[in-house]
Amino acid sequence: MHPQLQSGAFTRPLNFTVRPPPMHARINALVVSAAALQITACAPQYSGDGTFTDFGPQSAHERYLVDLGPVDLSRSNTRTFRMLGLPSTELTIGLRPVSGSPGCDAAALAGERVRIAVVAGNDAGAVSEEAPLSAWTHSSDLVYRRGAQRQEPVGDGSVRLERVGIRAYGGWGTYFTPKTDEVYIATFEVLEAAGTSGCGSRLVVLGGGWK
Repeated sequence: MHPQLQSGAFTRPLNFTVRPPPMHARINALVVSAAALQITACAPQYSGDGTFTDFGPQSAHERYLVDLGPVDLSRSNTRTFRMLGLPSTELTIGLRPVSGSPGCDAAALAGERVRIAVVAGNDAGAVSEEAPLSAWTHSSDLVYRRGAQRQEPVGDGSVRLERVGIRAYGGWGTYFTPKTDEVYIATFEVLEAAGTSGCGSRLVVLGGGWK
């Protein structure tokens, strides 16, 4: 029988050496493993109203989205939403741009007075903004409010903008930075309705990203 064959099995010679994988392969494996552990450790476990979406660490902006659902702009009303497990990064709560059917009177809707508030479980107010919709900031994907700012000289003739009137949890306008293990109650109110029908929107919370 061949010296390397015993009972049909292959037996390695005494001088056989198992070579480790190349260094670059080991480093790449460690990097991938570390990244996976970091993503798992940082991923929030959201358990609240609406639907939570994490678009992943490759997202430059708006990595996280909580869609709290449709809100009624046709009449005075109040809605409340419970949120737990929000990511600990600066988020913005606001409305999606109004999508109107043929019966939606956009001019009348601009005069509607709405309020958005976010309060933590310890009753600390993070957000409390109230104004006609025309006074809110309208971007391509969000209707929100900025807080107050002031100019601070930096010594070389230029100035920087500094936030003022910051509330609990870094609240500034409709921006805030939650703690993942705390409960937050968001409130949306239409205080003065224009009586228009066919105007719809959704209340959302979004933010995060590597930029």
